[in-house]
Amino acid sequence: MLRIRLARRGKKRQPSYRVVVAERDSKRDGRFVEQIGYYNPMVDPIEFKVQEERALHWLNVGAQPSDAVRRLLEKQGTYDRLTRMRDGEELGKLVAEFEGTPWPPVVEEAEEAASEVAETVSETAAAAVETVKETVSDAVETVSDAASNVVDTVRDAAAGAAEAVSNVAERAADAIDGEAEANEESAEAEPAVETEDSAEA
Repeated sequence: MLRIRLARRGKKRQPSYRVVVAERDSKRDGRFVEQIGYYNPMVDPIEFKVQEERALHWLNVGAQPSDAVRRLLEKQGTYDRLTRMRDGEELGKLVAEFEGTPWPPVVEEAEEAASEVAETVSETAAAAVETVKETVSDAVETVSDAASNVVDTVRDAAAGAAEAVSNVAERAADAIDGEAEANEESAEAEPAVETEDSAEA
């Protein structure tokens, strides 16, 4: 059977003690299973500390405290918490109550909150990336269509301009040909008139 008892240490006439879990048959200051606290009666006020979580664990599995250790555990309220633990309360909650720390631990809450925030940020970022991809794709398609329309318009305008230039050139050529023919006809008619004038003279 296991016992929770004091193990002496320190110099002669200056004792201090460890609170240990040991086999009932082991020597007072011999081998032990686990050290769970300390007790110093040589100071005023007396100092002692017993790890509440380990004390509750060992008491719950049947370890029996010595009279001195029982008094220490009663002072720090361990037996009351042992009863509540056996009635179903969480060990962590009872230890947090003893240590005066928040329950559930703030660190765990902060980690959970950070994890949720990170997940939300990741999802938001992924959605934003998809939106940007779609927007860029739409913009590229719009620019491509507009560029194609501009090219077609320029081609049509160039073809129209070429046709107009061709028509103008053709008309100019026709005008030049007409003027040339008129000049030739005029040149052919002038000698006949001079001959008639010469005959009259």
